[in-house]
Parts: sequence; structure tokens; C-alpha cells
Amino acid sequence: MKVNGHGQAAIFQPGHFDKLISATEGANHKLIFQIAYFTCARMGEVCKLKTSDVYQENGKPLSTITYPKQSTKCKKTKQVPINEKLQNYLRLYWFESQPKYDDFLFFGSKLGTHLQFQSADDAFRRAVLAAKLDGLGYSTHSFRRSGATELGNQGIALPIIQEITGHSSLDSLRRYIHVTQDQVKNAIATL
Repeated sequence: MKVNGHGQAAIFQPGHFDKLISATEGANHKLIFQIAYFTCARMGEVCKLKTSDVYQENGKPLSTITYPKQSTKCKKTKQVPINEKLQNYLRLYWFESQPKYDDFLFFGSKLGTHLQFQSADDAFRRAVLAAKLDGLGYSTHSFRRSGATELGNQGIALPIIQEITGHSSLDSLRRYIHVTQDQVKNAIATL
């Protein structure tokens, strides 16, 4: 668990993701957090998305979100399918915010720049406090870890999760997915 900025980001406990989203101010920050969770992406990758990576020109969400290689840690372009929940969040955001198609989806304070990671992190910390979730080890990386762990809990094979997260190896992915002793016990019980 993350303590004072050290260690691994905690996995969201049941209901905490929704509670955090409800406590988040600003449609842009809410969508950043939702995209990070539902695509198991790094916060920095989400902040750098262009509107055209997510939407058609008419505002309809694409079937996949494209993370260009220049914004990913592994320096490879990554495409992640958009599920129905995220599709709905994206439609609502387009209706409310009308982002410019030829610009960053989450624009920064200077013309032609994307929202900086620090801004998303600050919004996250404010939401954690407002939701009374402080002290639980959550960080902006909790979205990515929680999404990957939930996929693992649903029985999705590790190579498929690796394709979604973009991890370079299964060993690095395994460190992301939280496994409980009850899960180990239940797995052995199936033998």
C-alpha cells in the first residue's frame, strides 16, 4: 500500500471508485479518472489524449481509445476498446463540454497544451479528501491497478490484460494485479 508517496498504489475497495468520482469537481477530471480506470491507463497518458484519439468529428465516441506511442511508457501505440459504461461517460462529456476536435481532449492553461499531470493529481487529492477516503493508500495509479485487478478477478487471462495495459512483460503485470489469500484458497479448492 502507498504510504506518504512510497509503495504500491492501493486497489479501490468496493464502492470507493464511484464515491471518488462523485466527489470529483469538474467534468474534465471526472472523465480523466473514468478513462484511466476503464482503459487501465496511466494518468499521464490520459492527460495527453487528443479529442481525435477518442471521438469522431461529429462527437460520437470511437470504438477504441488510441494512446499514441509518444505518450506511452513503452513507446508503442496502444488501442483499448471502449466499453458501454465509458461510452456513456464520453457521450455526456461531449454534450456538456464540446471539446475541439483538433485539440487536446483535456486542454491546459496555455493555448495548444494538454492538461498537466499535476493538475489531475491535485484534483484527485481534493476528491480523496472530499470523499473521506484519505489514508487508504490511493493514488492516481490506483485507477490503473484497480482496473487491471478487476479484470483479473473476472477471470480474464493475463495476456489479454497485458494487451490492454501495455505492460512489456507478464512479470511486470503480475505486480499490478492484487491477489488475496481467499482467492488463492478458493483456487486450490477447485482441484
